[in-house]
Amino acid sequence: MTAQKTGNILPRLGNWSFAGADSKVEIDGALEYLNWEEDSAPGKYICRNASGQWFLEVIATADKFTLKCWAELCKQAVHLKLMLPALPPFPADHVLCGGIKMGRCHAFKMPVFEPQEFTSYYTCTITANAASLQISHPLDQSQYAMIEGKVSGGSVELAVCSEVHHYALRTIEFPPVTFRNGNGIRMLEEYAGENVETERTFAAPVCGWNSWDYYRWTISENEVLKNAEFIASDPVLSKHVKRIIVDDGWQYCYGEWHANCLFPSGMKALAAELRRMKFTPGIWLAPSIIEPHSRIAQLDYDMLACSEGGQPCLSFDCMRRKGFVLDPTVAKSQKFLRELFDRMVNEGYEYFKLDFLERTMDARKFADPNIPRSRILRMLMQSICDGVAGRAEILGCNYAFMTGNKYVTAARVGSDIHATWQGAQENALNVAYRFWMNKKLWINDPDFALCRGVETSDHPETLQPVLVFCEPDSQYDPFYSQTFASARKNELEVLLSVTLMSGGAVNLSDDLTKLNEDGLDLARKVVSAESGEAAVPLDIFSSARPARWLQKLAGGGRALLINWKDQEQEMAIDFPELPSRVKNFWKGTWMTVPDTVILPPHSCLLMEW
Repeated sequence: MTAQKTGNILPRLGNWSFAGADSKVEIDGALEYLNWEEDSAPGKYICRNASGQWFLEVIATADKFTLKCWAELCKQAVHLKLMLPALPPFPADHVLCGGIKMGRCHAFKMPVFEPQEFTSYYTCTITANAASLQISHPLDQSQYAMIEGKVSGGSVELAVCSEVHHYALRTIEFPPVTFRNGNGIRMLEEYAGENVETERTFAAPVCGWNSWDYYRWTISENEVLKNAEFIASDPVLSKHVKRIIVDDGWQYCYGEWHANCLFPSGMKALAAELRRMKFTPGIWLAPSIIEPHSRIAQLDYDMLACSEGGQPCLSFDCMRRKGFVLDPTVAKSQKFLRELFDRMVNEGYEYFKLDFLERTMDARKFADPNIPRSRILRMLMQSICDGVAGRAEILGCNYAFMTGNKYVTAARVGSDIHATWQGAQENALNVAYRFWMNKKLWINDPDFALCRGVETSDHPETLQPVLVFCEPDSQYDPFYSQTFASARKNELEVLLSVTLMSGGAVNLSDDLTKLNEDGLDLARKVVSAESGEAAVPLDIFSSARPARWLQKLAGGGRALLINWKDQEQEMAIDFPELPSRVKNFWKGTWMTVPDTVILPPHSCLLMEW
């Protein structure tokens, strides 16, 4: 039987052809091509080479096909990378990529002037001549999977990859990859339905207040209670903000989760006081991060994940704060997590914001080599959920979406937000691209609903944590001294409109006592707004940053137009099924819908009916 390249056995999808595609594998630095021969049945292929036997099944229907691949290796591979298939360059008008966790989405509107490389997880959508091709792996992955590519001029080059590291078994099943042809929005919605692991009915998200964006590591017991009291005394905020979340800064250190000197009454007493004020207490933890001065790092280093050489390693580094990570395959680590979260629930906390979860995978080796890396985070979350035992809700922050939807109530989808125009710009694509997740897999968390700025607060500025990057020999760089609250009111309206379009979590994160009336008006409007479905970004497959969003509400809807430009722009109002009269959400006035509207730079029109 004559061996064939992968491109010769892949079916066409509409106008999409895969001629010229290869399959190849790199094992411990050695590259091999996989040329396929027909096997025992139609659609099944085999390749025998120096590394072992490789098997491929092609399952095709009218508008999609799926590739399933597995291997029986002659010997254990330390590092293996499968590229199935690798596609040569082909024309494209737009490429949309997603990150492995919150943020990290990219959209390339072609042509691009400088070649750029990208890595996309779960799905990657290529659009040409108004037709879209979606390439996807399932969220529940047998091994790590991704789509690596490069855009250059008006073309894109792709390799669909799976990676295996320090896996003890020689028989390896790789995640299936599916190619779909059709409407981009519909394909993402179908993908969501296929990847719901645990069915849930989602109620409207509870609005909250979180300490992080304004206070960062300076948060104290007194400041938490000051904001809680302000919310409780406000006639609007008190009706809608029902959760208070104490973020990073309350603990002695990562790995020793006990109150520091800024919380003299202790965390149990704080939770009791918040509950007395009719709030649900929430708290932040980074459960797998272990700082070097913690007792675990000093005394129980058998709980820590390791380097390539097999020693505990400082694999975590954020804002120059370094740490080890727990090894979730170790029984002692599992016991630590169960007991930690059982204690925190018993102290009165009903909501956990868990951060840096995916950073666990920055370590190279884990104690049990029989567990694929794609399953490590599931073991981490299972131990946490065993400790919680259904008594609290969990927000996964820096949560690898492949960990699945059964462990978390909510997941961060947005990038880290700040009250800046740059922050609003960066977050929009991340929120838009994950619309298919909201209230299907979990509640989407777009990050904070910030209301302070140069026009909306008497004290808009906060800390400048970028200063931690300034080294002794650094020359002056304005980046190190930037303020994280420079947005004007119109820019904050864009940021908050995107928050509402997410259809997900709404968490204030300002010192509310320092907002002026304009700032409080923004806060009151955003927390009292109806929570709708996640808005569909209508131009997500044609633009670098979505400007046209359409959202369903229980008895109506919202439509959002955003002018991302630095100049005023005339924009068409051509949303489907838009009524003749709508409410201008931010102005609170009703208007007859014109054919076009002129929007000032950095502004939006949010219409509701």
